[in-house]
Amino acid sequence: MTSTATQGKRGIGAKLIDSDEAYRHWAPTYDSTANPLLALEQRIAPLAKGMFQGKDVVDLGCGTGRWLSRIEACAPQSLTGVDSSEAMLRQAAQRCQTATRLKQADCAASELPDRSADCIVASFVVSYVTDLQAFAGEAARLLRPNGSIFVSDVHPHGRSYGWRRTVKIAAESFEIATEDYTLQQLIAAMREEGFLLTELIEPCFGPQEREIFRRAGKSAAYNDVEAKPVIYWAHFTSASE
Repeated sequence: MTSTATQGKRGIGAKLIDSDEAYRHWAPTYDSTANPLLALEQRIAPLAKGMFQGKDVVDLGCGTGRWLSRIEACAPQSLTGVDSSEAMLRQAAQRCQTATRLKQADCAASELPDRSADCIVASFVVSYVTDLQAFAGEAARLLRPNGSIFVSDVHPHGRSYGWRRTVKIAAESFEIATEDYTLQQLIAAMREEGFLLTELIEPCFGPQEREIFRRAGKSAAYNDVEAKPVIYWAHFTSASE
């Protein structure tokens, strides 16, 4: 199974499948598929080693361990990855250190202990969350006072570009079911749980991502969204006691 180089435009007759089914097929090739959205996130994410060093970190929606492996290099006190996809977690287990804990669970109901994290990473997962308030509540439950959560995702404006999250299985195109939300709704849900938005970045593709499109023979798709925000990166902090 392969994904489109970026979000795809849903074709006539494209079938809709849920994310667990999509990632069950995608997991073995997920890390080998060039994805400009993930490349852009990794390039712009304002993370420094000191943000994780000596801290208890949870990655909600850890997938194949893309962020877990980076955080491991920052010497956290502990590191836990949570994902609903068993197939993606199998890939993460091959990539991550044995000390990194992996747990199959819903990111809005992880069953991890209360106040067990200093930092949470939630990368490209909110689109699959059916209840933003439940997700925000789970983050608030897990984080200690003055904790941080870093949330990134495809920009909600992507729908207006005609984007749909699509994959191919046996040469047939499928649309992955996602949830629509606005940044204002996310910020409001987080604020309701006591979080403060401290940073919000809404970047556009750059020359590095243009090359990914070019290699995939999709330069026209790059031109369609040039100078438009395609992802966001938000940093929220929890209240102090």
